[in-house]
Formats: sequence, C-alpha cells, structure tokens
Amino acid sequence: MQISIFIPIGNNGWLISTTSPQYMPSFELNKQIVQKAEKHDLDFALSMIKLRGFGGKTEFWDHNLESFTLMAGLAAVTSKIKLFASTAILTLPPALVARMATTVDSIAPGRFGVNIVTGWQEAEYSQMNIWPGNAYFGYRYDYATEYV
Repeated sequence: MQISIFIPIGNNGWLISTTSPQYMPSFELNKQIVQKAEKHDLDFALSMIKLRGFGGKTEFWDHNLESFTLMAGLAAVTSKIKLFASTAILTLPPALVARMATTVDSIAPGRFGVNIVTGWQEAEYSQMNIWPGNAYFGYRYDYATEYV
C-alpha cells in the first residue's frame, strides 16, 4: 500500500464551509505540506486540476494554482517523494503534456507522473468554449484511452 497526500492547490482546501479556516493557495503553503509529507515518508503528492470554482459565499475553489507548474517547483525543493500533476484531456494536447512531463521528470528523475482526467463539470469547459456537449459523458473514457 502507498500513502499519499492530495495537496490543497485550491482555496480553502477540501472543505466547503464558512466556519472552517479560509485561505488562498500558494506555492509556499504547498511546499511546506509536501516537504513535511516527504519528511514523514509519504509515497507521493497529487495535485488536482481545477479550471473553475463553485462560487457562492465560500468562493470554493474559485482560486487555484496550476498543477504542472506547481509540481515543477515542488520537484526542485524535494528529493524523494513522488509527484503527480493532473491534466484535463480537453485542455492540453497529449504531445504538450508529454513534453511538460519530460521536463518535470528531468528536475525529479523517476519521481514524476501524470494524473489524466476526463473532466466532468461542464462550466469549467464552457467558459473556454471547449465543452463538447453532454454526449461527451458517453465516450470520454474512450477519448482518454486514445489520448494516452
């Protein structure tokens, strides 16, 4: 079994609440978390990809860091923990993701991986006019297989 941490690259982490501590994501916060995880021998750190938050009073995930560039920075300040960035297949061509992954892997040899997600929240993609329509839910995993 491997033990990991899902790092808080979106504001307020994982809690949709007005009573929990409110904070903005930052490289420094995530660096501290991942370095502590590495110190305690966790196996890997994973960052999500979020293109649009949920709004409302908490502004949950309305403010986010970008997964690949964050992990590249974390690769430079860690030495043994594995790092996984996330990519949404509707947003980046596979050749570019491969080049980005190769670059981060050169910073952290053998410690970098990619979490490939299909996307599910229409609003994230409609704002960029790249949502393929609700029929996408029926073929998105076939598309992901082709993407890989």
